[in-house]
Amino acid sequence: MNSSDALSRLLALYPVRTVVDIHCHFGAPWRLEEQPAAAGVARYHMILSGTALLDAAGQQGTALQPGDIVFFPHGSAHTLHTDGRGKQALPRDAPRHDEDFLSRKETANVDSGTKLHTDILCGQFHFAAETASALLRSLPPVMLVRTAGRADFAGLGTLMSMLSVETETPRPGAHAVTTQLSSALFALLMRAWLDQEEARKVPGLFALLASPRLQRALQCMLSEPGRAWSLDELADACHLSRTTFARLFRATAGATPGEVLTRTRMAQAGYLLADRQHSVADVAEAVGYQSEASFNRVFKRHFHIGPGQYRREAREAADATA
Repeated sequence: MNSSDALSRLLALYPVRTVVDIHCHFGAPWRLEEQPAAAGVARYHMILSGTALLDAAGQQGTALQPGDIVFFPHGSAHTLHTDGRGKQALPRDAPRHDEDFLSRKETANVDSGTKLHTDILCGQFHFAAETASALLRSLPPVMLVRTAGRADFAGLGTLMSMLSVETETPRPGAHAVTTQLSSALFALLMRAWLDQEEARKVPGLFALLASPRLQRALQCMLSEPGRAWSLDELADACHLSRTTFARLFRATAGATPGEVLTRTRMAQAGYLLADRQHSVADVAEAVGYQSEASFNRVFKRHFHIGPGQYRREAREAADATA
């Protein structure tokens, strides 16, 4: 299995719903302040044209240019602006949904004599907060991916252009098109992130995938989460000694191989339970537990609710968004 397959398997365990939120046309000066998002909600902004400055995570005035995507995995507060003196451009405290997006495209701080300065597409990734915690903690508070001049990011750049076109003017089928396009956005963003040096600096799952020496261990766990992987087997897969493997793995993942395997199993269990087609006993066996009772104990310790309640809540959430 190659690393791209491992990324697909990893992302499949953590379903995400993408909401294309607002297409903003700003005339200078402008200022957009985002308060902390709700649990499980991660915001993103695509710079389609013009420039902006970003204040976030203690850093002031990070320059953004066309083709940049800035993503906030933990939903942290941040500000986008021109020179810091513009008024707040748009109210951001009301819930927004992609189905009424095209009726809410807004132009801020622009009058008949003002030339448009910056064009930004804003949106959100919605995760199941408990399920995705292991994934999101592997990412920094702020991720910046620059696509301009990167031939290897061509797919992401094309997606940005297509979303820009579809959200610019209401057209037949625009909602269906934007929904399908945005569903690929998170995967493309994570692929681009893995190609950047910064991906190796935050301990977690993505750091493991980005590590040439250790990615094979995570690939093994993702391909067969129900297998009782030993430390020796994982070390051999990475062509490392047991001691070196254990030390490097913990430093890179921020957890032991056993802890990562358990998280992978629980993510798989949550995915199977939400699918509604498997009994709790079948799910327990699929993720490596011969005893349903022991599976229930680990599951409850991980999710703070039992498998039955998890399935009911997942069903209710799916029905609410259907």
